[in-house]
Amino acid sequence: MASGLKHNPDAFNVTNEPFRHSPKTHHEKLWDSAEIKASQVFRIDKAISLYLDNKSRYDGIENMRNGGVPSAVVFVLHGRESTWSFRKHLHEGSPLTGRTRWVPKGRPKSPPANGSTYTFEESAEDALYKLKDLENKVDWSECNDSLYNIEKYNGLGYLKYRPINSPYLWSGTNHYTKGKYVADGKYSSTAIDKQLGTCAILKRMSDRGVSIGFY
Repeated sequence: MASGLKHNPDAFNVTNEPFRHSPKTHHEKLWDSAEIKASQVFRIDKAISLYLDNKSRYDGIENMRNGGVPSAVVFVLHGRESTWSFRKHLHEGSPLTGRTRWVPKGRPKSPPANGSTYTFEESAEDALYKLKDLENKVDWSECNDSLYNIEKYNGLGYLKYRPINSPYLWSGTNHYTKGKYVADGKYSSTAIDKQLGTCAILKRMSDRGVSIGFY
């Protein structure tokens, strides 16, 4: 989240398979039936323009590893965690002037290469590849695997404990209306997530012919 809070009780520390991920077609079925709310199309198109303007930076992060996280996925994670600021950590949105302040706290473990401030690329490499190992554990060409791991990046509290689809993915689509974690481990059934969901942006990208990595 842009606030720096991971609104899930078990973000970054999940050991049990969530009940709605068996059989493992949950996310793909949602993707296939997702419709972007008309009221959000303008916001999403503005976001996509931002992606296209900065695509080389996101491509660079994808290309840090063979089988790296697709640049479009890096972008939508960046939006949720840091509101697309290149001055904040990709992990959780705290400033690059120090290590992360919130969950996961104290990342990256290594000091900044320039001795003072982390670059966004250093932060992204740590969040995606050193902490999460997302180049080896995910088939980014496969829809369900990709979406499950996008949700897992934020935490699986919605899948495991709540009767709604995660707004981290589905805000801005027909698959989300209300309900969200408003603090670590604190859920409100009436709060509304006003950020764009990652899938809302990815779906629009796909509709416009922008590569997102999976089909």
